[in-house]
Amino acid sequence: MKITYDRSENEWQKTLTDENRKKVAKSWLEKGTLDRWRHNRMLECIIPLIKREEEWLTVGDGRYGTDANFIISNGGKAHASDVSDTLLKIGSEKGFIKEYSQQNAEKLSFSDESFDYVLIKEALHHVPRPWVAVYEAFRVSRKGVILIEPSDEPNLGIRKTCFNYLKNFFKRIKNIEVNNQLYGFEPVGNFVSRINKQEIEKFLLGMHYTNVAFNGLNDYYLEGFEFIPFKGGSNKEKMIVKNALNRINFRNLITHLGFVNYGMLRAILFKQEPEKTLVSKLINKNWEFRQLPKNPYI
Repeated sequence: MKITYDRSENEWQKTLTDENRKKVAKSWLEKGTLDRWRHNRMLECIIPLIKREEEWLTVGDGRYGTDANFIISNGGKAHASDVSDTLLKIGSEKGFIKEYSQQNAEKLSFSDESFDYVLIKEALHHVPRPWVAVYEAFRVSRKGVILIEPSDEPNLGIRKTCFNYLKNFFKRIKNIEVNNQLYGFEPVGNFVSRINKQEIEKFLLGMHYTNVAFNGLNDYYLEGFEFIPFKGGSNKEKMIVKNALNRINFRNLITHLGFVNYGMLRAILFKQEPEKTLVSKLINKNWEFRQLPKNPYI
């Protein structure tokens, strides 16, 4: 069966040839931007997992290996990988990352349990067979897999249902397309696969693993955040940062009140039962730790 992949490799190549894409790509190496703050915010909750002696693999880390760089900057070891190594080579040459390789997430070239942890951040939704990629990540990990992806948690409850109805009502008034199913595609050609807690738990239970942790996150992005300093800058730039934070805080509020779900889901799929000290650290970072039921028949 022929599997159609998106155009990620071509998109990374454009960062070397297209002038506008060059500017955006260059910003990925810079610290202190609003966009870097966003990505560090997504990753900061994995800090309790990072230990100096343990090795990580990052999957879909084609932006020079920014996820691997975060792990290295926090005292860990990381091997960056992506379907294209175009920018990973440059990242390695600049000392931004160390080890890297070109990898298809659905068919990793590594042996079983080659890494302590595998991190897939905002990349799973580019894969045509996402659960194949999750299985591959689980296979090459010793301790577990971390996913950070768009969420499609069901809108259960009367508050979420009413809020969603009102939101769609005003969208129709403004002639904005309503997408109740949250189906979507990105310009690079991929269908946006979203994750939810129940599917992740079923994935683990099918293989008789019982430890998992979840952490929700709301984010906000506009084109151009790559060029806005998170601190300082002009009055206009400060207003852009303030507006982004206000939007995130408002979404956090209505999420807390039960009107909407978090826009992103972070999950740790444990392959080994975590130590109690690690669980405590995760809970302090607002992780929800769950122990799933054990199969009574094996």
